[in-house]
Amino acid sequence: MVNVNKVIGNNITSHLKENGKKQIDLANHLGVSKQVVSNMLGGARAINAVELQQIAAYFHIPMEKLVVMPAEIQDTDVIRAFMGKVETEEAKKGLEIADQIADMICFYANANETAKKMMQPWEA
Repeated sequence: MVNVNKVIGNNITSHLKENGKKQIDLANHLGVSKQVVSNMLGGARAINAVELQQIAAYFHIPMEKLVVMPAEIQDTDVIRAFMGKVETEEAKKGLEIADQIADMICFYANANETAKKMMQPWEA
């Protein structure tokens, strides 16, 4: 399965390199911490439409360039790649459970971060 967040993060990373910029530069532009940008680029945090628009404006490019899918997608899911090397069904099942738990942890972290933002007062 393709991790769209990771694809977008990779595209943003490419634009950072092309423009000689660092994560902290993008973080300052977005008004977030370097850790938030790191999570975005690593695919651990979804990028909302407003942030995507701000990032595109930062690079002076259309948003479509940030969401373009690569011609060839590699499966970089370490657990799934490792599962192919495991011989017993019990070990495969254990890795599947670990993968599901990891997904739940990431979901909780993203939901928690979003909830914190939603609790902040709106600015006009």
